[in-house]
Amino acid sequence: MTFSLSPNTQAILLLTAPLIAGRNEKSVDLIKPHEYKKLARYLREIKRQPSDLLTNDAKELIQSCSHIIDTDRITRLIGRGFLLSQVVEQWRARSIWVISRADPQYPMRLKKISKRERSCVAIWLR
Repeated sequence: MTFSLSPNTQAILLLTAPLIAGRNEKSVDLIKPHEYKKLARYLREIKRQPSDLLTNDAKELIQSCSHIIDTDRITRLIGRGFLLSQVVEQWRARSIWVISRADPQYPMRLKKISKRERSCVAIWLR
């Protein structure tokens, strides 16, 4: 079984996950769960999704989110794509797959639980 990260899951990880990739440095300014909830709600209201933050023309969308999260902070977090690719390769080497609530493979049972718990990512180990 192989999973590739969906664009929505990539965006969610870039915004919320530490992505340390074997380093001892701590990721700063990650979007906290309550902040992500506000951002996700806003994106749904304007008929957009997290993956839209990864497109070449995302600058306007990021600017429109500035009342929730600072544009520089979002831009800095989204700009960690290379680091995300390194971490994903490490996960794959360890047979770890990550999916988010935005993915169709995400189990409905967990989705119901995660609504209460405010979690947005699930990790599978083989």
